[in-house]
Amino acid sequence: MGRVRIVTDSTADIPQELVDELGIIVVPLKVSFGSDIYRDGVDIKPREFIALMEKEKVMPTTSQPSPGEFVSVYENLAAKGDTVVSIHLSGKLSGTVQSAQTAKAMTGARDVYIIDSKTASMGLGLIVLAAAKAAKEGQPIREVMSVIKYKMARTFVIFLVDTLEYLEKGGRIGKASALLGTMLKIKPILTVDAGQVIPLEKVRGKAAAIDRIAQIVTDRTDISKHYVCSFLYGNDYEAMTSLKEKVLPVFNCGNLIVTEVGPVIMSHTGPGIVGVVLCRA
Repeated sequence: MGRVRIVTDSTADIPQELVDELGIIVVPLKVSFGSDIYRDGVDIKPREFIALMEKEKVMPTTSQPSPGEFVSVYENLAAKGDTVVSIHLSGKLSGTVQSAQTAKAMTGARDVYIIDSKTASMGLGLIVLAAAKAAKEGQPIREVMSVIKYKMARTFVIFLVDTLEYLEKGGRIGKASALLGTMLKIKPILTVDAGQVIPLEKVRGKAAAIDRIAQIVTDRTDISKHYVCSFLYGNDYEAMTSLKEKVLPVFNCGNLIVTEVGPVIMSHTGPGIVGVVLCRA
């Protein structure tokens, strides 16, 4: 008899040891520098990507997996009699979930469930991990879907970016705003809400922005509850550690995950990203 299997994409930024432990299948997005194309997390890792960003003169671009890449995964699992739950990056940020939906239609498989997580990075990652744990425990599809729904409604993502350059290149702010932010050392604090990246505040200086993130997290969540906590970083481990030291004493984090942000996410945030994701346990 088949099992419930969890499929996601590389923007979940889940550490490889957890992917292996829970049998999660990760379909990579792609990142390109000019004509050079790399599979996110497969051909290029975060530190290699940061080195390329510093070396190359062109901005990286990203692309979603093709429907055909999902078809091969779904058909392989269907041949084993498995039920597939495929959970992905917000459809408002990428066409990945649309590729997965197209692939499902192409296979005609009935036991494939496509989920738009409406979040990104370890916001998606913590939802996927919870679903994969339920699946590994042998929970039926109805229970796995219930876990996903619960976690999606109780996951909070907040992060800062070190420079506005990448947001400007992606068309999210104007050039004048980007220049002003650089001159004043402004650090935008952002969240993901209803599938979109939403600016919360702008703070002058990175240390002050980290302090403010810690305060926002405390204000917006119920500190009496149990959480799974994930701290994210690109090239600034020290800043992430500072954030962790400010947040952890306040929260009951029964499970703590520190993760490097992957190349695709970094393409849109820049390598200076630092953040935290909290998901109710």
